[in-house]
Amino acid sequence: MDTKKRFERILLATDGSEQSQAAVDAAITIARSPNVKVRVAHVWNLEVRHRHGHWDVEVRAEASNLLDFTVQRLLNAGVVAEREIIRADSDHVAAALAIAARAFEADLIVIGSRGLSDWQSLIHHSVSHQLLSAVDCPMLIVHNRLAGLPAKASKILLAIAGGDDLLPGVRAVEAIAQPDAKVMVLHVAQAIFGLHGFAYVESEEEIHETMSRACRLLIDDGVTVEGIVAHQGPVAGAVASTAEDWKADLIVIGSSRMGDIGSLFLGSVSHDLLHVTDRPVLVAARAGT
Repeated sequence: MDTKKRFERILLATDGSEQSQAAVDAAITIARSPNVKVRVAHVWNLEVRHRHGHWDVEVRAEASNLLDFTVQRLLNAGVVAEREIIRADSDHVAAALAIAARAFEADLIVIGSRGLSDWQSLIHHSVSHQLLSAVDCPMLIVHNRLAGLPAKASKILLAIAGGDDLLPGVRAVEAIAQPDAKVMVLHVAQAIFGLHGFAYVESEEEIHETMSRACRLLIDDGVTVEGIVAHQGPVAGAVASTAEDWKADLIVIGSSRMGDIGSLFLGSVSHDLLHVTDRPVLVAARAGT
């Protein structure tokens, strides 16, 4: 597989939680190459202050220790790593991480997520949801260590829907798949309803063409591929169910992204999927980037 396609600059966001520890494990799995550099980022809450108006020395030391511990874990695993403390208030954590990712020229962001519902994420300011809407590069979201990315992700489910989402998803698979990985390409047949009741349903010919194109691209890159079409149910549910039945190590999905408000009313497959699966989800780069 062409090593030029691999992820080489990874921003790893950590806050010391169980979910972020799972994200560290995932970063180690991906980054075991001398060409890969990981920047470990921790957002230091600007709202925490010393009683006399100075920065809380204990909190600053805790953040520094967390970063040092995480960087050391990566170094011990043979990963080139460095650290960065970012200052931001609690309402701007995702924005600060997005700026840090662009400054680092990250080609992948790895972050843990609690998997809250959209309504809960609005209340609790889910960083992973906000960050997903703020960046263009691929983003790997990990829920927990029990269902995290294994040391060798040998079974990858690529969910596609055609159009602009196809190529970014394929590229994401190429960037993360090991040479002996197996990829299942899942196309969920869609019916799109307009404001006046008009419905567009994908034809069998369109579905076949989309599947064939995705499989050809991966086969040309030396990947073992099989394909399946799902014809019923919500897209996110179909993807999660197929991933569970196939025992996928990782789900890769196209680049459709919406803000939290949009996902409440319009629906975003990427956001919905994070709530119905405990498997790691890699959201591909935004189409056109």
